[in-house]
Amino acid sequence: MVGDPLCSNPSDNVFQVLEYTLFQPGLFLDYLAYPFKTASYVTPLSTFFDFQNRRAIVVEGHEEAVMTLTTVRDIAGIVARAVEYEGGWPKVGGIRGNRVTVSRILEIGRQLRGNYGIRLGARRQGEVLTGLSGNSFSVERVALGDLEAGRLNTSWLLSAQHPTSHGGDPTEIAAVLKTVLVSTLLSSAKGAWDVSEAWNVLLPDYHFADIEGFLSTVWEGKA
Repeated sequence: MVGDPLCSNPSDNVFQVLEYTLFQPGLFLDYLAYPFKTASYVTPLSTFFDFQNRRAIVVEGHEEAVMTLTTVRDIAGIVARAVEYEGGWPKVGGIRGNRVTVSRILEIGRQLRGNYGIRLGARRQGEVLTGLSGNSFSVERVALGDLEAGRLNTSWLLSAQHPTSHGGDPTEIAAVLKTVLVSTLLSSAKGAWDVSEAWNVLLPDYHFADIEGFLSTVWEGKA
């Protein structure tokens, strides 16, 4: 945008830049509550952490990959505060609700939804898990190389529950869900869900929902 043409001093006629920030909250923590709706305007979506069915898919050797998970409520809270913030906006505005490893998310799943066993992809998907008490939280591991080649050897895929999928071709929907799952697994292994804490630093008095407390509230008493 060109400077104000009415400037009395021509030297003040400089380019003005529209200030902006790219909000990066990581993954919605609310998605781990699927299929339960925890935010008014966000449709629940399934992920490779399926707490409802006590199962998960992880990339072999990348269990310590870090992910950021932030509730929709906290994202809205930070955005509202950012609008009123009088300082400069960071161009990349990380919102770090919870910064946890994949293995820690699995541990929370075990605590809330039962013990977990390990299942190695489709080659052993029929294997009976033994030595477990109560309900199991099964984990299937996939190879990074397979994902990079577009191969996904798992016993389950994401659920097609979004309104945009209703009435669509089942084959096309399955292909899209596979692509989404492969992409999110790859991005998690490569650190794409680990965001900065730019807005945490600028708004240090804001208190984020804790992953364990949030998920405990959602899953307590659920069959």
